Amino acid sequence: MGQKELSLLLKVVVVVLAVFLAAVLIFFVPMLGRSVSEYYAGAGDAVKTVIFGWVVPGIVAVSSVPGFISLWLAWGIFTEIGRNNSFCAGNARRLRTISRLALGDTLVYVILAVSVLALGPKHPSVPLIFVSVTLFGAAVTICCAALSHLTQKAADLKDDNDLTI
Repeated sequence: MGQKELSLLLKVVVVVLAVFLAAVLIFFVPMLGRSVSEYYAGAGDAVKTVIFGWVVPGIVAVSSVPGFISLWLAWGIFTEIGRNNSFCAGNARRLRTISRLALGDTLVYVILAVSVLALGPKHPSVPLIFVSVTLFGAAVTICCAALSHLTQKAADLKDDNDLTI
């Protein structure tokens, strides 16, 4: 597989992920919010109905912005791969930015999880979702930081080699 084909395949993955993220935000988050809201409304707890039915889904929707920004940055990385310029300082910066966005988003979810779990949610999906998102965010943060470091080192080596020839 050549650079251009790999770039195209990776861009298809970005588009699929963007569509999936949008679908989750449009369909799953409101559905889960309604389900949790109805659960607490049936239990007669108005505060938890508002918090779990409206506030948490709103924060989840707003926190998707770094995810879309990361996909846009990944598109730039994959464009550079298609140009046979995989190891460049720009890709290292993009990976570092994705890592920082993932770290920020993960910290928001940790704070949100602690706040929500302090209220004692009885709906079983709430802790499971927070743990899953936090672990995924931590993994993306660490992987992108490591890839950024390695890409920067490779870009430096490439620049040195270009100067010596």
